[in-house]
Amino acid sequence: RHRARRAARRTNTAMDQELLEAELERAAEEMEEHEWLSRRRDAELRKGALIDQWTREADAGRPEMLERYEYSRRASFKPGAMKRLMCELTGTTVDDDSVIVVRGIAKLFVAELVELAADVRAEAEPDGPIRPAHVRDALNRMTAGGVCGPRKRSKFWR
Repeated sequence: RHRARRAARRTNTAMDQELLEAELERAAEEMEEHEWLSRRRDAELRKGALIDQWTREADAGRPEMLERYEYSRRASFKPGAMKRLMCELTGTTVDDDSVIVVRGIAKLFVAELVELAADVRAEAEPDGPIRPAHVRDALNRMTAGGVCGPRKRSKFWR
C-alpha cells in the first residue's frame, strides 16, 4: 500500500508538472501573440500617420506627391532581373534573401532620386513633368552629397 501511494503521488506530481508546463507554454504563446499584435498595431498606426501626412500635403496643394507615393508603393524590381544583375556584378551565385534586400534598397534609392528630381524640377520650372535632365541633376546632387559613390563613365557615351 505504501509503495502504491508513493507511485500515485509521483504520477500525480508528473501530471501536475506536465499540466503546469502546458499552461506556461500556452501563456507564453498568448504573450507572444499579444506582443505581435501590439507591434503590428503600432506599425499600422505609423503607416496610417504617414498616409495622413501625405494626404495633408496633397490637400495643401501638392497632389503629385500623393500620386508619386502611390506609384512607388506599386512599383517593384523583378526578382529574376535583379538576381541576374547581382550575379553578373559579383561573379558568384546570390541567394534569394540578398535579392530581396537589394530590391528594397534599390526601390528606396529610386524613390529618393525621384523626390530630389521633383525638387530640381520645381526650382527650374514650377509646372511640368520631371525630365531626364532633372533626374541627371538629382543624381549629380546625390553623388556630390555623398549619398552614392562616384559614377564611372562608360566609353560608349563619350
